[in-house]
Amino acid sequence: MYKDGKVVSYPEKSRLSVYQLPLLVIVAVLVYLSALRNGFVFDDTFTITNNYLICSWSKFTSLFTKEYFAASGELSYRPVVTLSYFIDYSIWQNNPLGYHITNVLFHTINTVILFLLIKSILVQKILIQKHEFIYKTARVSGNFTFTSSRQIASIAFLSSIIFCIHPLLAEAVNAISFREDIIMATFYFAAFFFYLISNHNKSILWHIFSLLCYGLSLFSKEMAVTFPLVIILFDATMHRNVKIVYRKIYYYAGYAAVTIFYILVRFVFLHNPTESYIPYPQDSLWINFIQMSKVIASYIALIFLPINLNADYVVPLSSSVSDASFLLSVFLVISVIIIIFRLFSHSKILFFSALWFLITLLPVLNIIPIENIMAERYLYVPAVGFYIIASHLLYQLLRIKTKNNTAILYCCTSIVTFILMWYSWQTIQRSKIWYDNISLWSATAARSPQSSRAHNNLGIEYKKSGYIDSALREYETAIKIRPNYSEAYSNLANLYIEIGSNTLDRNDSLNLYRTSEDYLKKAIETYKKAIEISPFNNVAHFNLGITYGKLGLFNDAEIEYKNSIRLNPNNQHAHNHLENIYEDRELSDMALEEYQIALSIDSNNAITFNNIGNIYLKKELYGNAIQAYEQAVKNNPEGIVFHENLGNAYLKMNLTDKAIAEYEIMIHLQPDNPNYYTNLIALYWNHKKNSEKAIFYLRKLSALQPDQRDSINKMIDKLGGKK
Repeated sequence: MYKDGKVVSYPEKSRLSVYQLPLLVIVAVLVYLSALRNGFVFDDTFTITNNYLICSWSKFTSLFTKEYFAASGELSYRPVVTLSYFIDYSIWQNNPLGYHITNVLFHTINTVILFLLIKSILVQKILIQKHEFIYKTARVSGNFTFTSSRQIASIAFLSSIIFCIHPLLAEAVNAISFREDIIMATFYFAAFFFYLISNHNKSILWHIFSLLCYGLSLFSKEMAVTFPLVIILFDATMHRNVKIVYRKIYYYAGYAAVTIFYILVRFVFLHNPTESYIPYPQDSLWINFIQMSKVIASYIALIFLPINLNADYVVPLSSSVSDASFLLSVFLVISVIIIIFRLFSHSKILFFSALWFLITLLPVLNIIPIENIMAERYLYVPAVGFYIIASHLLYQLLRIKTKNNTAILYCCTSIVTFILMWYSWQTIQRSKIWYDNISLWSATAARSPQSSRAHNNLGIEYKKSGYIDSALREYETAIKIRPNYSEAYSNLANLYIEIGSNTLDRNDSLNLYRTSEDYLKKAIETYKKAIEISPFNNVAHFNLGITYGKLGLFNDAEIEYKNSIRLNPNNQHAHNHLENIYEDRELSDMALEEYQIALSIDSNNAITFNNIGNIYLKKELYGNAIQAYEQAVKNNPEGIVFHENLGNAYLKMNLTDKAIAEYEIMIHLQPDNPNYYTNLIALYWNHKKNSEKAIFYLRKLSALQPDQRDSINKMIDKLGGKK
């Protein structure tokens, strides 16, 4: 109905939504149920298991300082994602199940928000369409029909269900460290949804919600910067009236302000100083154009035919326009562009959906060079445009009317059902590949033999499993494919140390010692090569320091530990090794200073507290030593050496009862160690004069050392006990 210049009629509410929303949630959970059994893979080592930042809420303020980059290991400023890791760690610690639950939960939320968003887009289209039609025609003739609520619900549901189950998005859901794409999408979709509501209701509050969600999306991942352009194009496309866009300048100004604020934070106030410059392929814009043409064509093909999915795509370099793959890619891209322009006059929604894909994909088209020029996770938001187009096509397919309507309907329904089931099955199978690093990188190397990353990461896993020869082969393959691969050189050096250590452990002969020393020297040269390629490789600096230490070159080791700490002040291991050097030099004050820094990084590290206790013990500050040892025991109750050191410190303070309690805990933890019984016997007899307890532990000791039974029985007799 049109009254007083306003649209007052809306599409009738559909009961379908009542069933569709729960069904979307159920499907999302079922499809990704197998992902919950997966472990930490890919970059999860850096973002979760070795990330000391997320281990304590006391470091929360680091999210808003330049310490964020060194502490989190992130190259870009993504505090919203890191905050989610804080929350997960506080609940789950290093149990991957919880982190995967969070990823699946966000993906499910995105599916639901997307359903509501697409419905809102379609409803706004109808309202605009009605407004324009009624404005032009006083009386609506019977030959003009508006989209029904059933069609709206069906298209929104189909789009959302494809988004939910599409195997191309499985990478973002399965890899915890790629959560930024999922969280960015959550706030991106929500910002658009709230924008549509604020548009309709003219509500400042909903507009503020939209601005807030847009900001959170930006601080989850920088790809969200396309949002203002998307809503401007939406308004321009739906209204086909430039004046409408001008009228909403005050709306767009808010998004522009949020964007400017983000840019200032990202590149001025909290710019990452170690963010390295990445050149275009072979420093050529032309080669980059050829490369990205292939990438766009590959993305389009993968959206409609998601086969041979991969964790690391290799796009062959080419500079020739006669390259067959380039010509095919250009043909496909041009065809898609022609179809998009044809859609402009046919369907506003389909035209906008195609624009959505192109616009949201812009940040990852290597306009500003990025490290990975192609990745499945980049399509988490852009692919939505094609899902809307596909849902329109599928819906029209289901509504085909012919003379044999029932047979055609069954046939079309079967086709749609098959496509959805095939997508679901592919997604489930894809989740299984992400079970662990061996599974992931074996599959990746098989599908992409020229992937240097796959070979390097597979080498890491082989090394962990003890397959040294296989690891060596994979590292060498990675370096052969990519000669400037700093990480592969660093890992190869690690392997040389492993080989040298194993050689030394097998035999102490001079010849084998020289062999092991040769491997250590080889490792040093390889680390230096890694650092030459990437001077900011703090891990290589740290490992080079360890290698120098193994050769007794402690001055060189100290320099490398300091280099590692300079690049990553939160490298607790580097602080600990530097402490050991100071302690060996009897520079106890400097060692204590390093230990305190290590504790500020990880306040729950029992080894650090134990080392602090050792220094205080040497200084004869027994009270301080006891406090440190007690904290070590508290943080690691199973650590026998901590109980032993604490017991010894108690004895220094003549706290015999407490010392006895610690030794008895040691016996409980390791009942087969005769030394612990000897200590207790001496304590009970010499300090407590308790012959009964001394005899009790002598009999325990006799059972452990039958060859010493006679001498032990003599001691029992001497203490007045019976055999």
